[in-house]
Amino acid sequence: MLDRDPGAELRDDVVMTAAVRILVAEDEFLVAMLLEDDLREAGFQVVGPFTTFEDADAAAHRGEYDIAVLDVNLNGVMSYPIARRLRDKQVPFILLSGYGVAALPEDLRDAPRLAKPYETNTLLCEVRVLAGQDASAPQSG
Repeated sequence: MLDRDPGAELRDDVVMTAAVRILVAEDEFLVAMLLEDDLREAGFQVVGPFTTFEDADAAAHRGEYDIAVLDVNLNGVMSYPIARRLRDKQVPFILLSGYGVAALPEDLRDAPRLAKPYETNTLLCEVRVLAGQDASAPQSG
């Protein structure tokens, strides 16, 4: 059996998360900053944040990400068309919303969803699951 450096597992996790790009669409400035900070501190690359439907939609079309975190309501415009396109392309996403699940369109009710305000550990666990990583992996930073 080979001896491993005790910090190797954490470094491996940072390398794994650094390769994962997350599109963030959130119109509330403080929430967007918090999302960006939480994801970057965990070692993920953040694409965005985008604060309007138009910008988020354009970024989603470019496809320079692996996972998306979408606020349901972007300045009064629902992000459902983006979520549906991601689902159709089999791109994992999380809906972020202050609304209950019953307020979502029926076809999106089974999508991963986090209620606002979200808990950082829950967010990171969901992102790691969608990225195919160990959800219990330590947070870097």
